[in-house]
Amino acid sequence: MLTLIYSLFSLFRPSADTLLVGSYTQQGNAGIEIIDPKSGKSFEQINVPQASYQYLSADRQILFSVSEQVGNKGAVYSFKKNKAGKWEQMNQQLTEGDAPCHINFRKKSQTLYTANYMGGSISVFQTKQGMIAPVSQKLEYFGNGKYPQQASSHAHMVVLSQSENMLHVSDLGCDKIYHYTVRPDGLLETKYHVTQFPAGTGPRHFVFSADEKFVYVVGELSGTVDVMAVGPTEWTPIQREIIDFSKSEGPKASADIHISPNGKWLIASNRITQNSLALFTIETSTGKISFHHEVLVGKVPRNFQFDQSGKKIYVACKDENRIQQFSFDPETGAIQDLHADIQIKGPVAIQVL
Repeated sequence: MLTLIYSLFSLFRPSADTLLVGSYTQQGNAGIEIIDPKSGKSFEQINVPQASYQYLSADRQILFSVSEQVGNKGAVYSFKKNKAGKWEQMNQQLTEGDAPCHINFRKKSQTLYTANYMGGSISVFQTKQGMIAPVSQKLEYFGNGKYPQQASSHAHMVVLSQSENMLHVSDLGCDKIYHYTVRPDGLLETKYHVTQFPAGTGPRHFVFSADEKFVYVVGELSGTVDVMAVGPTEWTPIQREIIDFSKSEGPKASADIHISPNGKWLIASNRITQNSLALFTIETSTGKISFHHEVLVGKVPRNFQFDQSGKKIYVACKDENRIQQFSFDPETGAIQDLHADIQIKGPVAIQVL
């Protein structure tokens, strides 16, 4: 009898990975779904319109999500796990900036940050046990760049240093990344330092090496990755490599970037002009990268993530309403389509639980 019960439990329990997926909601879907990638089944849905990015607390008990709406509807939501293990909404607050597209959280002060793409701003919120207070601080940016997509400022990503004493903000519209000192209460010093990128770069997402000596920045519009040395007030260019090899003229549409768990590989995604993942090896002592190979994927891979083992990659193909699953060899860099797609409407952000 016990053997039968265990067999049934093994059959229906989620696989080692569980995916938390944020999606655009024009197709009438909920916004956030919890998915078992082994079965491809969604076993919980959370209603958040235009849920384009999420932050999950270290203990997996608190969830924050942006709602990437415009017309003064941009918002941030908070949820808490109930006794049944389901997500219950706690509250929500307006970001006071249109189209919030990225979110981060400072554990020291329980402070939340959003990058507001159309608002050209960032918003800072204080929280208490997951409850979000109204905006405590809003910082706006002004300027433009060489491409039509750069007619105004577009804040795209907010990233904290490991010490949580610095916050870095990419501005795709102005070809800049801003560096802020974070006060003990989580608010930002209003005087900041700037790293300027070549015109038409469109800095979007970026990732640090484990020791924070180097940072890798995707230029959405230039279709490049910049390798930079991290200094106390600004970042110094080391290398620029092409990641979008398409022949189209004008701006590209590169998107996400991650380092493999073993630190040996850098992968960046390209959308629209070239739907692909570009893989590079990393020379850890110098930070420099070398192109290894490219893998074609589904349409508009806005986000991708490694699994917990570093041996699988999940790719959110927004325009094909699916998440692709690829095997990844952390020693050779080989990437193979497992042909085990997960069907989900408009996926744009993945977290592996």
